[in-house]
Amino acid sequence: MSLHTLSTRQKKLAAAAVIISIIALYLVHIYDYPLMDPDEGRYSEIPREMIATGDFITPRLNGVEYFEKPILQYWLTAASMTVFGENEGAVRVVPAVTAVVNIFLTAWLAKLMFTNRTALLTAAILATATLHIAVGSINILDMMITMFMTLSLVTFYQGRRTKNRRWYLLMYAAMALGLLTKGLISIVLPLGIIFWYMLFTRQWSIIRDIIYLPGIILFFIIGVPWFYLVCQANGDFFYFFFIREHFLRFATKIEDRYQPVWFFIPMVILGMFPWLGFLPALFTKQGVIRSTESDDNKRDIIFLLTWFFVVFIFYSCSDSKLVPYILPCLSPLAILLAASIRRSVKLDRWMAHGLLVNSVGCFIFVAALIWYSTHADYLNAWEIFHKGWLIFLSLTVGLAVVICIWLKTKQIRCTISAFVVVAFLFAAGLQSIHGQVAVERTADYVATDIRRIEQPGDIVVSYGDYIQGLPFYLQKRVVVASYLGELEFGSKHPSGQGWFINDAQLMNLWNSDKRVFVVFDKSKKRAINKLFPDKIKSSSPKGGYYFIVNRD
Repeated sequence: MSLHTLSTRQKKLAAAAVIISIIALYLVHIYDYPLMDPDEGRYSEIPREMIATGDFITPRLNGVEYFEKPILQYWLTAASMTVFGENEGAVRVVPAVTAVVNIFLTAWLAKLMFTNRTALLTAAILATATLHIAVGSINILDMMITMFMTLSLVTFYQGRRTKNRRWYLLMYAAMALGLLTKGLISIVLPLGIIFWYMLFTRQWSIIRDIIYLPGIILFFIIGVPWFYLVCQANGDFFYFFFIREHFLRFATKIEDRYQPVWFFIPMVILGMFPWLGFLPALFTKQGVIRSTESDDNKRDIIFLLTWFFVVFIFYSCSDSKLVPYILPCLSPLAILLAASIRRSVKLDRWMAHGLLVNSVGCFIFVAALIWYSTHADYLNAWEIFHKGWLIFLSLTVGLAVVICIWLKTKQIRCTISAFVVVAFLFAAGLQSIHGQVAVERTADYVATDIRRIEQPGDIVVSYGDYIQGLPFYLQKRVVVASYLGELEFGSKHPSGQGWFINDAQLMNLWNSDKRVFVVFDKSKKRAINKLFPDKIKSSSPKGGYYFIVNRD
């Protein structure tokens, strides 16, 4: 049997190995590290408060109304916490599972467009891409909305391919569920992609196909009831959610998240690591973009490029930019990369010197990580080497093995198979580093110290900031001093009265007959020293937070 040929049994074993590795990569580690502030604390506390209050209509954060995001992920996280307990692993089940689903949906689309082997390679590429694994490892909303966008576009494609309009039921359901996850973006981006794809390919019948009454009805059945109920319970929800959080956030710098228009270019490049070295091959003369094999293949490539660029341009034009926003770009890019590598296999040569370029990129990454370890604020060199040893092993020894396999066999398929193993080892190492970052940015440790000496009736104050994970780990509401931030809207409601105080009110509380804990990070040490001279002991607490107490 030649190196090119695998038996049916070997193919099934290889596919099973990749699938099991993907599931393990995203699920095994979710209990291993504490909640990372600020995002994980926020998106864990809201469902915890839903369970505590029994109110599953109005989201609340630290006891006040919080309308920045819709309800679906809160519901699912609350369900997970009910089953698995109120702990870190339970709140990460939703992003981890949706990450795995997003990978398999993307692989399914690759199978529909290309071949089974392209689908398997697509799954491996997307699963081990740095940005995908980073976002799939923390409890934020971006992975779920990405998965629903992928589902809507894959089912649209399948509906067009099979000419079976029932697939559009799933497309509309996905957009409705995305609406309940992160708002109107779940409609704007998929329909924008479909619109431009229709223009580029001149398939005007798309309009007739997707205006599908049963799908539209299903969309409203799924998407409208919660919005109706929350608007009935909260008269100011509509303006805050639809006007402020959608139009003003996109069009203005209201959230102070402005980045230059080119911000997402390096984010996509780094987000696709360790596969970025294969990107140049996409644009060669015989690459999959410039050299299509049929009219159907050309339309497929246009669909993937339209998907990528509509998302990329939309967010690049926004005045509000965060790294996870660009996550939906990774699915079409992973398919294009897999198809490009498969083209190299077919041609029996590396297009654009893909292996060489990728290897150099990996070695540069190792050098950059070593440099970063000597300059990082909260990760030292020892922690990076100790926790992330798999990264260094995979990108040095592992990569050397890959190169040796290529030099010995000259078989691109065998070489890529070996690199897939390296990529999974790299991703596993990345998980360890991710966990170490969480250890340096968590309220878990300060909350544990407070719980050891806390008594009924004691008051905990978060000073100069709202420390997101503190209420979750203390299982109670905290007073917020000299800060409003994202809680400003809720603080003006009756539910916020007495829970937001200034420095003078904090001093009165401190001097009262109540036992008071004040929690703060190192940036607030100078302000705390002015308010409470000689109260801060010289220490560097694990997790990045200090606390003082007015009486023992």
